[in-house]
Amino acid sequence: MKVDNDTLLFLCLSGKTQTQIAKELGMTKTQVCRRMKTDTFQELLSTYRKKVLDGVLTELTANAHKSVETLVELLDDSNSFARLQSACKILALAQEYGIQKDLLQDIEEWKQQQKDTT
Repeated sequence: MKVDNDTLLFLCLSGKTQTQIAKELGMTKTQVCRRMKTDTFQELLSTYRKKVLDGVLTELTANAHKSVETLVELLDDSNSFARLQSACKILALAQEYGIQKDLLQDIEEWKQQQKDTT
């Protein structure tokens, strides 16, 4: 049975172990592991991760503005500790996802440099 990379990616992202994936696809664990290590599969996985991070970062960035507005409102409201904590958390997450996106981009650039030098 020929298994395409999209199917393999879907199963990997569903939280299944390599052993479970192998059993479901009628492959050995070694075959699954070998396929997952290929450049093609790793590029597919990387592309998927970038899309997810981009979507999350877009959502967080959109809500970061609301968080800043909430923080400004809370400057005069001493009874809104829970709202303040929520706003701070959203801002922290936006920063964290931005850093992760930048790191992924740096890693991809490094990988490309490694390919170019070989």
